[in-house]
Amino acid sequence: MSNDTGEAIEARCPRCGASGSLKGIKVRSWFTIFFLPIFPLGRGQRYTQCGKCQASFAMPPEQFAGAAARADARQMQRAIAMYNSLRASPANSITLNELMQLYASMGEYTQAASAAAEFPQAVNNSEQCMTTLGRVYLAQDEFAAALQWFDAALARNPDLGEAVFYKGVAHLRITPADPQKAAAAARAAKKLDYPGAEELLAEAETAAMQGTAAE
Repeated sequence: MSNDTGEAIEARCPRCGASGSLKGIKVRSWFTIFFLPIFPLGRGQRYTQCGKCQASFAMPPEQFAGAAARADARQMQRAIAMYNSLRASPANSITLNELMQLYASMGEYTQAASAAAEFPQAVNNSEQCMTTLGRVYLAQDEFAAALQWFDAALARNPDLGEAVFYKGVAHLRITPADPQKAAAAARAAKKLDYPGAEELLAEAETAAMQGTAAE
């Protein structure tokens, strides 16, 4: 594998959703003797690689840029259609939840929060909308706001595993962290069989022990 000679491009990674510089790489197969490369086989394949998550896509950067732009345009058109639908039915929680998730997948967290603020009836009608909004604030490191919405969702449905789990995540990330509350949330999420709850519990318990040792 070697760096591509082309310029890096600014685009959104389809895998991690991060917007930033994606670079070109070239992968070539080599004829080897005793694991030593002797000469290349073929011209090699050009890829585009995300600088954040290291995901690779089987197309050169200049082609990837066009494909990414078209995908973003399609998603934005979909978002506009959902927004217009909400204007006609402002209490439609299902559409609002889909819209917030779409904005989040594009890294447009501010837009997701703005949509929730514009359609409060839809948010307040659905614990799932509250949870999604909490995750939007969590992604923006606005932990107090995230916890507020997770608590609101759990007041409506105490067995909503997603809200319980991410409440634990928020308690671990907030400053100062509260590993005891994070562990309690992780245990509750584990009882609900929410994916990742066991790992979160282990992280919270480790943080709690480290905090106790430091006192």
